[in-house]
Amino acid sequence: MLTASGPLHRIARLMLGFRAPAAIAALIAAAALAACSPGDYDDEAPEDATLTVYVSAPLRGESAEEGRAIVNGAKLALADAGGEVGGVDVEAIYMDDTAGEGRKAGWDPVVVADNARRAAQDSTAIAYFGDLESGATRISLPITNQAMMLQVSAASTAVDLTQESSASDTVPELAQPTGERTFGRVIPDDEKQAGAGAVWTKKLGFKSAVVLRDRSEFAEVVADEFAEEAEALGIVVERPVGELKYLATEELPEFKAGVEEGTSMATEAAFDSDRVGLITSSAQAPEQLPAAGQAFVRAYEREFGDPPDRYAAYGYEAMAVVLDSIERAEDPRDRSAVIDAFFATTDRDSVLGTYSIDEVGDTTLDAIAGYRVEDGEPRFDSALRAP
Repeated sequence: MLTASGPLHRIARLMLGFRAPAAIAALIAAAALAACSPGDYDDEAPEDATLTVYVSAPLRGESAEEGRAIVNGAKLALADAGGEVGGVDVEAIYMDDTAGEGRKAGWDPVVVADNARRAAQDSTAIAYFGDLESGATRISLPITNQAMMLQVSAASTAVDLTQESSASDTVPELAQPTGERTFGRVIPDDEKQAGAGAVWTKKLGFKSAVVLRDRSEFAEVVADEFAEEAEALGIVVERPVGELKYLATEELPEFKAGVEEGTSMATEAAFDSDRVGLITSSAQAPEQLPAAGQAFVRAYEREFGDPPDRYAAYGYEAMAVVLDSIERAEDPRDRSAVIDAFFATTDRDSVLGTYSIDEVGDTTLDAIAGYRVEDGEPRFDSALRAP
């Protein structure tokens, strides 16, 4: 059994500094899976038992604000359903996925694996809600996939969670090792965000851009998509100069040029930075949500006393679509039936807009937010669409 001590834990600690690339995340997930086999899991909850949705999010450290917003959104969705769907009682268990102290706390691969395994081994568990970070989802997903449990994320945007690559609809072996799809998300992926960045570049009137990237898998995906879409829109993508500097980087380098002029753009990886002028986000700003989303914003403020973070509505919808999938399932207590119902989600009206879940588990939503950094703070500027 995987424990929070010993060699695995020490390796996990060492890798936290670079946010668990896919290959290392897979090794830790494999170690977590080694303690369990498919026969350890019950596919169907006991008759008359209250079904459980496990929610895993960072509740401490730098990502705590986003994590709490997602959890609060999920709580509102469950409350709106009255804790019951289709005649079946449903409750949620909320788990922190972090380790460390104070602001240095962050998602921890061992804690994430423990959370996922706890859910997988609970016979009343019908779905897993998480994670915020794509790196964390790379660890939890192989475990829930082995248990044939629906996992829905409100915020993990990495392409490799649903596809081997953007050019292939093959089930990703590292993330979903059974070969059966059990994962989906309610937020557009990294490619859609990068494509929307190219559209925004055109809208802002730039005629040329230079793409700066690091060596991460994330950078490869967003850089290629931005460049492809920008060139399709007639923008010249040059090296080493361009009117706009697009930063396709997972960890933002020391970069300050073009902040005040708005001639540098980055993805939401730079959301808390004041070193770029323009930032895209896969999560819509609360201001751009449709009418149902505005009703959610008001309800959130009444319940929690503060305006919602940009991820709150995605937390609400991730829980809401899980509950809807339970209600529509042929047998609401059967994990496989709930997965089937989730993948059959079509033209769903939600606080995020109307969407379907496609064959790989991605949302068809294409709404992206564009922020302009003013006085060191990102402020919503433009409602964007992925091409």
